Amino acid sequence: MRFRLLLLCLPVLLAACSKTARPVQLDFVGISTLTSGSKTVNPNDTLTTRVYAVGNDNKLKRLTIKVTYDPGIRPIIYPAPLASFDPANAPDKKEIIYLDSLIEPQLGSSRGHDISETLFVNQFAARATSGTELWQYTATDVTGATASRAYRLTARKPDSAAVLHSFTAVLRPVPRQAVVARGVRDRSRVFLNLQYGLLLPKYAVLNQERTVEANQNLVDLICVAGGTGTTVGLVAPANTDTNICQLPAVWTARHATGLHATTLTSAQFAEAAAADFPAGYNNNNAFGTNPFYTGALAKGQVLAFKITEGTTERYGLLLVSDLVLGSAPVLTCVVRVQK
Repeated sequence: MRFRLLLLCLPVLLAACSKTARPVQLDFVGISTLTSGSKTVNPNDTLTTRVYAVGNDNKLKRLTIKVTYDPGIRPIIYPAPLASFDPANAPDKKEIIYLDSLIEPQLGSSRGHDISETLFVNQFAARATSGTELWQYTATDVTGATASRAYRLTARKPDSAAVLHSFTAVLRPVPRQAVVARGVRDRSRVFLNLQYGLLLPKYAVLNQERTVEANQNLVDLICVAGGTGTTVGLVAPANTDTNICQLPAVWTARHATGLHATTLTSAQFAEAAAADFPAGYNNNNAFGTNPFYTGALAKGQVLAFKITEGTTERYGLLLVSDLVLGSAPVLTCVVRVQK
């Protein structure tokens, strides 16, 4: 009987000795208000994804998010007649690192081995141009093991063939004197590209490893809130007044986006043609002594801007279509820009 017991225990002992670490797990939280799978969206739609990752037998080390835009996010300039357009001339695919963050274990196990897990909320805006965007989320543990999930979003813009690009952007600056929870400030989408209609949060342009540094070259304007949210303005990265906005030394791509005040009404803004945009900028002046700052904006205000890319200059108009001040300010603007 004793011999038989030893034989029965032997497979258990062998299984215990050969046990391997359970793999990393990563899943999307799937409810109706969250994006967890591929679908068709409207340009500039605000979407939210909650991603949950577990390291199981090993601690998690890193969470990354990469986005691939196909075609690229640059608006397509269509020829006349439209039938002569060659799809081969469309912008190449563009991949950006949207998030690259080290993970601190949030939970520990009392069962004799370490477990780490993380829940990350990604709120973002869909592309402003027609095409697809592939969002890929990857969790990595301390051994280098990974788990990934992805979904594809498809946006269709009905006026893609227009000679100008238009989009709506919703920016959520954090007041300088506000007391906010850890991570809330970084998630605020305050960095705007005027040509593409791309909105980015802080973690997409700044991190300790500097792996997202290339995205700084996408930023034309930064939305800032003063005091406790009683004022909201727009500032170009070339601004040097640290009382308005102070960028770290590692931010080297400081776009000198020109900002001029206008007296245009919202109706005149909507009627302006792309050929009128340069005059809207050149016939007006800066808002004050700082050429890269609008000062406090007001609902209904229209400003003219100039963005420079190498030797190419593009002009456009921006309408403050809505503005909510307070502890959680929101600036909604409509942008019309030359392609």
